Amino acid sequence: MSGWLFDTSILSALSPGRPALSPNTVRWFEERNDNSFLSSILVAETERGIAKLRRLGSVRRAAELAAWFDRVLQVYGDRIISFDLAAAHVAAELSDIAEAMGRHPGFADIAIAAIANSNELILLTANRRHFEPLGIDILNPLEIV
Repeated sequence: MSGWLFDTSILSALSPGRPALSPNTVRWFEERNDNSFLSSILVAETERGIAKLRRLGSVRRAAELAAWFDRVLQVYGDRIISFDLAAAHVAAELSDIAEAMGRHPGFADIAIAAIANSNELILLTANRRHFEPLGIDILNPLEIV
């Protein structure tokens, strides 16, 4: 497998109500759509954010995001990668690397990085500081103008 794995920070930047992306950035995403993937961890993080909005009383925003995310899941349905045994092995190594550097990115970031690495995907993220210490291939497509 080769291509791109979305971090939650990138999907969030594409959600309704966020600033519009530059035409070059939009074109970049469109040209790579067929080789772009989501992770099961991203699904959990996104749905957790929607649940939090509901709990805090932002019912309309939560409904808007839930409807949008349902459409995203339909588009990416067969391109959602689970945290499997191969990713678990990689996660152990990445977690140790981070700990040796005094970094503690949290399990979700370690799991997303491990899914990308074990599937030979480049991680698309706006949070370079979370992932650079792990030594995986990352790119922030939002910097394309």
